[in-house]
Amino acid sequence: MMRLILIINLLVALWVFYDAQKKGFTLWQSFLWAMGVFFLLIIFLPLYLIVRRRKGGWQTKEVPLSSSAMKVCFYCGRPYGGEPERCPNCGQNLKAF
Repeated sequence: MMRLILIINLLVALWVFYDAQKKGFTLWQSFLWAMGVFFLLIIFLPLYLIVRRRKGGWQTKEVPLSSSAMKVCFYCGRPYGGEPERCPNCGQNLKAF
């Protein structure tokens, strides 16, 4: 039973870590959120979901239709032009896709 609880905590903590990275948190902030969720799941997971929502995680950004050369960043959802290696808004690597 204890192993199952540890596995669930680990999986949720990993999800929080990768989701925080995708939402624009720094590596250190993502790590701290993941550690908090791993050790105190019942407290830190609801807190993370609230902070994640306030950071703009569930808001959709619309791209103007007139700019056909604009692309939308997978990580932050903001438009950018050209073919940059990193997103000019959030700094995430765009060449990974």
